[in-house]
Amino acid sequence: MLRPIVLLITLAAGGGAAWIASQETAPPPREVVSVPDAVEMTGVLVAAQDVPRGSQVTKPALKWQQWPADTVPSAMIDRTVRPDALEDLVGRYANRPLSMGEPITEWTLSDLPNRFMAASLAPGQRAVAINVDAQSTAGGFILPNDRVDVLHTVQASRNQPGDVTRSRTILRGVRVLAIDQTSDDVDAGTVLGKTATLELSEAQVEAVTAAASTGTLSLSLRPMEKSPGKAMMVAEEPTTTIRVRRGNVVEDTVVN
Repeated sequence: MLRPIVLLITLAAGGGAAWIASQETAPPPREVVSVPDAVEMTGVLVAAQDVPRGSQVTKPALKWQQWPADTVPSAMIDRTVRPDALEDLVGRYANRPLSMGEPITEWTLSDLPNRFMAASLAPGQRAVAINVDAQSTAGGFILPNDRVDVLHTVQASRNQPGDVTRSRTILRGVRVLAIDQTSDDVDAGTVLGKTATLELSEAQVEAVTAAASTGTLSLSLRPMEKSPGKAMMVAEEPTTTIRVRRGNVVEDTVVN
């Protein structure tokens, strides 16, 4: 009777030892890694090399670059939409200096040379020149492609003592296209000119032209922004003129 019991104990101990050994030598469980869905890509047209302004674009100067299909801005040239764009745009002229890797847009290149200003205007915009001097252009530190505010200063003359001079901002975030005939950035960092060409909408052109005929215009330099947006007109605040008579003296006071 004792022998079977001993045999069973021996078998049980051996099985337990074998199970423990198998657990110690078994490989660790594999970590399950989720694989993200593949991002759909497309090609966008970019500059394959630096292109000076006014240069005629050759085929090696352009290339297709991979881009996430769902993040392509409408201004870029998508290969799925225009597969022949690279061949079609060869021979056109650069409206401005292009850096290697810079995306090509519809208004980056022009059919004809020396059409830089017209081709550089955004759709629906106009170019208008205003008279300026060093004082009204931040001492000459306002350069092409800077963003500025436009101020209107008017002398309210009533042929009486106490004439009132008023200055207010009429436009904000306006893009400067050129100072005199200079429409490129300059190494010197300053441009002293007599005219500044601004990019405005049709309604803004009318407002600036009317303001220039009734006073003087000055430009105030704005800080650089990654996405500057569009220029905005500033509504004129209502004002009230109070006339005060002190004996034979009449004074006009403007109250905002």
